[in-house]
Amino acid sequence: MKRENGFTMVETLVATAILLIVVAAATSALVQAQHVTDGVALEANTQENLRAAMHFMVRDLMQAGEGIPQGGVSIPVNGAGTSLINRPGTGGTFLTSYTVLPQVTPGSVLGQDALTMNPRTGAVLDGGLKTDVITVLYADNTLVSSADCPSGATSECPLNSLPVYVINTAPTPSCAAGSIQATGLTVTFDPTCFTMPGGPIPIQVGNLMMFQNSNGTALEYVTGVSGQTITFGAGDPAGLNQTGFTSGTASQISVGSVPTTISRVWMVTYYIDDTTQTNPQLVRQVNYPNYPSAVAAVNPPQPIADAMENLTFSYNVTTATPGNYAPEGPGNAPQPILPDTPFNITAVNVAIEGRSEYPYKGGSSPTYFENDLGTQVSIRSLEFINQFPTAP
Repeated sequence: MKRENGFTMVETLVATAILLIVVAAATSALVQAQHVTDGVALEANTQENLRAAMHFMVRDLMQAGEGIPQGGVSIPVNGAGTSLINRPGTGGTFLTSYTVLPQVTPGSVLGQDALTMNPRTGAVLDGGLKTDVITVLYADNTLVSSADCPSGATSECPLNSLPVYVINTAPTPSCAAGSIQATGLTVTFDPTCFTMPGGPIPIQVGNLMMFQNSNGTALEYVTGVSGQTITFGAGDPAGLNQTGFTSGTASQISVGSVPTTISRVWMVTYYIDDTTQTNPQLVRQVNYPNYPSAVAAVNPPQPIADAMENLTFSYNVTTATPGNYAPEGPGNAPQPILPDTPFNITAVNVAIEGRSEYPYKGGSSPTYFENDLGTQVSIRSLEFINQFPTAP
């Protein structure tokens, strides 16, 4: 009788066991590889958010003070010497003692709470630590005059290279058709000198315009644009468009009777928004949002990074005496302390902390990847002090 080919039951069981071991090992390797991939993706996501946040902040800080007078920009101050200018992003005001806006305005612990989350329960954890806020001011150089430069060159010149309404000497064309209302309520440009609305970023409601002449400076908020005329109406969200205050207003520096130039400036504020507590965001706010409320929001806050848990700034602050630092040291001051002011800031130290947007579940228990990023930015447009004087 011929023997049939095949496997015995024992052989089949052994082969099945070996197959199960191989499959289990392969599956475990695949699961581990998936966990590694998830971890790398979460860590990369955290780093990407941190780098995006730092990129924007460094870019604005490097421009701080560009085109702004060394002494800052005057703001409306009442007879009691108090200013009540609203500060974007904080729901409050700048210091009431401010008579001018500096190029960099610190905001130590003026922000919302620094929050994190329990990765196992999803509960929001709040230790009561306040985040910092910072506001940066710089001029916009994209608005150019339609006329030739005062020097006679035919290339384009910045808007503030020509007074708004004064007849200029040849070969510069006449700007006689321009005017500024004495109260600073309206500005009308001569189209031969500047064609509204300008570009590539046109002048629009929500912009901040700086007036500058031999009497000083003033800052106003654009509430209307029509043809060649800009309006600066009362009731603006900043509180800048004032007429009866003793200083810091367009009317007070006699814009209607003294040759006056105009520049557009950007006021940029960074802060942490923890309204959505499961996903705090770093927000970049340009000028003031939501005005007028009856139409679409102007300059809405722009989230630029997710899952940001903390934002802090410290400052290198030097006094007028070379090598004389603030009491906290050359790089540890949370803000200048009188008699030092923001005009004594020479560098800003930025630190931001973030976590992954989702918990990592590859370990024994869920956890978030957390990381931080820091840098120092020298404020090139602020005062320069020789910190290493040589002996006579």
